[in-house]
Amino acid sequence: MTMKQIKYMAATLLIFFVMAVVFLMWIFSGERPKSYFSNYKEAKASGIMDRGWIPTFIPKSATNINEQHDLDTNWVKMIFNYAPDDIDITRLTCNSELVIENGIEFKCEYFSSNVIIRLFEDGKAELHSSPN
Repeated sequence: MTMKQIKYMAATLLIFFVMAVVFLMWIFSGERPKSYFSNYKEAKASGIMDRGWIPTFIPKSATNINEQHDLDTNWVKMIFNYAPDDIDITRLTCNSELVIENGIEFKCEYFSSNVIIRLFEDGKAELHSSPN
């Protein structure tokens, strides 16, 4: 084999490898869609709550809602802001409440998933869920 042939094969293999990596990243990124909503009302209107990805019992004052879910495993991760005095619906809906550093952690069930919502005193919140 000449040096030219070796360089051609190496370049071909490199191009193939890069294309395979890009293709796999494209395939797997579709399984974890992300959504952004400026507020609770916008999220509700989108239908995402009806599909079970965002629980209806997050505070109604929720803003800057960033949500990601996995279509295969049904886990959900979210961060959002909320008014710290708006926790009644979460408190009434969830099974348990635990005081944590700088906030409250709620454990709930929703669409056959275990949901943990952490509402912090500074108005920030995070939510994680996984199937039962």
